[in-house]
Amino acid sequence: MMTLPRSASVATLVCALALLSACSSVTREINPEPTITSAGILAFRDICLKSAPTFAGAETAARAHGITQITDAGFAKMGMNQDQTLGVQIQANKECAITTPSQNDSSLTLQFLSSAGKFSSTPLGTQVPVKITLDQQTFILMHDRRGGEAYVMLKTP
Repeated sequence: MMTLPRSASVATLVCALALLSACSSVTREINPEPTITSAGILAFRDICLKSAPTFAGAETAARAHGITQITDAGFAKMGMNQDQTLGVQIQANKECAITTPSQNDSSLTLQFLSSAGKFSSTPLGTQVPVKITLDQQTFILMHDRRGGEAYVMLKTP
């Protein structure tokens, strides 16, 4: 019967070690957000998301991304940076879109949704098209990869 006190001591020691290990300062990132590496997604964030829902500040933000000439085409305002690697299309109170050449990066849609999710008052889905709510207004977001990368934000009627 001497084993009971000894096993009780071992059990106490194991329990104490378990409690101490729970207090360790090791941190783990369970669901890391993707790092935004795409210039197009950074431009979309700064030009479209930050100026929504009216897109009033979109032209100024576009200039900060090197799009210095913005042309009024009647139905929308458009511009490209000097080397034609970044484009913008803005329709006040309706639409904002950023375009770039094709990129060989399978994480772009995830980066796009992660960036947009920080601005939405409602949870975002994991696939596009997806709805986002900004200032109580609903928009549809789309990432179109055909012929380049197009990041689009369109206000729902």
